[in-house]
Amino acid sequence: MPVIDIHNHFFPRAWPDLAARYGTPNWPSIKHSQPGKAEIMVGDRFFRQISSACWDPEVRLQEMDRDGVEMQVLSATPVLFAYDRPVEHALDCAQLFNDAALELCAQGRGRLKSLCQVPLQDIDASCSELSRCMRAGHLGVQIGNHVGEKNLDDPGIVTFLQHCAEEGAAVLVHPWDMLAPERMPKYMMPWTVGMPAETQLGIVATILGGAFDQLPSKLRICFAHGGGSFAFLLGRLENAWQHHPVARGVCELSPTQYLNRFYVDSAVFDERALQFLVETMGAERVMLGSDYPFPLGEHRVGTLIRSSRLTAPAKLRLLGGNAVDFLALPSQSAATAKTPTAGDSAPVVPQGEQLTYSSYLKVPELLKLQHSQSSPQHHDELLFIIVHQTYELWFKELLHDLDAVVANLRAAGANPKSRDEVYEAARLLRRCTEITRVLVEQFTILETMLPTHFLAFRGKLEPASGFQSEQFRELEFLCGLKDEKMLRYHRPTPEAHALLERRLGEASLHDVFFDALRTMGKLEILANATERERFDARARAVLSLYQDERSHRDWIDVCERLTEFDELVVSWRLRHIQLVERIIGARMGTGGSAGSSYLKLTLDKKFFPELWEARTLLTE
Repeated sequence: MPVIDIHNHFFPRAWPDLAARYGTPNWPSIKHSQPGKAEIMVGDRFFRQISSACWDPEVRLQEMDRDGVEMQVLSATPVLFAYDRPVEHALDCAQLFNDAALELCAQGRGRLKSLCQVPLQDIDASCSELSRCMRAGHLGVQIGNHVGEKNLDDPGIVTFLQHCAEEGAAVLVHPWDMLAPERMPKYMMPWTVGMPAETQLGIVATILGGAFDQLPSKLRICFAHGGGSFAFLLGRLENAWQHHPVARGVCELSPTQYLNRFYVDSAVFDERALQFLVETMGAERVMLGSDYPFPLGEHRVGTLIRSSRLTAPAKLRLLGGNAVDFLALPSQSAATAKTPTAGDSAPVVPQGEQLTYSSYLKVPELLKLQHSQSSPQHHDELLFIIVHQTYELWFKELLHDLDAVVANLRAAGANPKSRDEVYEAARLLRRCTEITRVLVEQFTILETMLPTHFLAFRGKLEPASGFQSEQFRELEFLCGLKDEKMLRYHRPTPEAHALLERRLGEASLHDVFFDALRTMGKLEILANATERERFDARARAVLSLYQDERSHRDWIDVCERLTEFDELVVSWRLRHIQLVERIIGARMGTGGSAGSSYLKLTLDKKFFPELWEARTLLTE
């Protein structure tokens, strides 16, 4: 059963100046303060600091992998609802962020889905936007628990919820615009007190106001933050309904009999509270919701459910089974899948929505990504595109593996007696060397292209250039070859520019490797040392490992793998130069670089020059 987080948020990396767009003040805006960080402002007022997990799908996916989450269903932050604005402004704002959500999800490799937002102050506009969004790929809608003084039992909102039921849209109700702000100006009490109260108010109004009696049972609706204080005060509500006629409202049944009409999420942050919530609502009515990636959310998504004393079947329901029903996702029941046996004489035939080779690898989508610029298409342009796309895929794997190497070396530095992390770093580095060896060999394939054949479509490529490869630049920065001046070449792609800025500020593989030697007592650098003295100290630290081979075989293995990787990258640069000269001679590059003469300047670039210097010192 997949693990699905139905309550988490996003912000795009950038959006238009809404105050200028609509001619009214105090709209949300974003201000990037440092690599990987930004501030959300409402007019001139600071609202919230956010991280790149809000807008960077790779960061989000990495943290989902860390937490064992297969899917997240993103929704905007309620500060964007704009229910108090003119409907034309609120609708335009909703459309901007709804489309931005789909763009983010498109980069999520099928693991990111979204809920839209609507201008709920206008029911016709809301119904129209919901329908548009459902056709575009949203799974449902996130709404606030009230619109001004209108609660969820308002006739217009009930009409909208009926439309959601007809469209098959899941509805997530999120508290916002908290009550009594004048009494909660400090200590984040609007979040810790106001949100639970607003959510309870939303549920109670929907029950007592008769909304559930008017809504079809097929409506799938969930209240965030564990339903607020509703479950914990349900006894009080039931007692009032039983003994005070005025407290019954207009609903047909007692409050407890509506528990099967809605879901709540698990964002209660306490095992006893979760246990009580499940006992009250039933295990089939609670879903994983994290409020990721905000500080008041669950920092390791799913930990509360996994570590609870709930039964294994209940955990499966909360972690994903209920979300499959709530979101109306295709079910992949193991009971309907054919299990192969030793006696089977043929491969299993996939049934229905089961995973296939093609769907797993997204082969149809992959084969549509080669778009020639020449017209009519020159035969060799397809080869040129595929080889370079393959480079980028391998660059992605190298970044993935080298990030893991950094994490392992950092852990090894924190615990110098441990050897497992050192072994794992060396193992992954060997994979990196083999990948780089493949990258070097790919030039042989390109060399089957005649110079005249390349020149037939070369002019169509300008000003694009391999010099602009963002992932290769990221590899250089990650390994320690950082040059801030290179950032200017990536300004046309803001997300890549921001990622490279983050890499520029982060500790590199070079940094982490020598930090580990420092914690082992192998490296000591005086604060006032010159850069040359620092270099020499690092080289001698490596030398000390080789001079005590018996004690440091694992670290020497890391050194050898780093050296081999460095050597292969230099080989890649050399083969690149040879290919360029073989195909275009001394011509200028398509991106405006000096071609092979520029590339020759890069041959002296090494990621780990101290490892090479240590070999010179070994002769002393």
